[in-house]
Amino acid sequence: MKESFTLRGVQFKNRVLVASGTFGYGDELKDVVDVNALGGICTKSLSWKPRDGNPPRRIVETPSGMLNSIGLANIGVHRFIEEKLPYLRTLDTTIIANIAASSVQEY
Repeated sequence: MKESFTLRGVQFKNRVLVASGTFGYGDELKDVVDVNALGGICTKSLSWKPRDGNPPRRIVETPSGMLNSIGLANIGVHRFIEEKLPYLRTLDTTIIANIAASSVQEY
């Protein structure tokens, strides 16, 4: 499947993108998946300051599946730039940084 496409001026080499939160920041699964074969990576949510997220118990099973409330736990934008972005820049795939905030001012 090599069907490239453009969305809002951003080029993707195929239609396989990983969803935010399921793939961390892109480097966690590099030994399991050929990251460069993906059309794009949507990073785990990033807030201005690091967030611990919600206290455990974050995931519960229900009769219809599961519910999770992680609480947007993340390393914060500064650590992302220092620790994760250098690796992401080496990849041959489109990167979408998912940002989160608690107010309009934070955005």
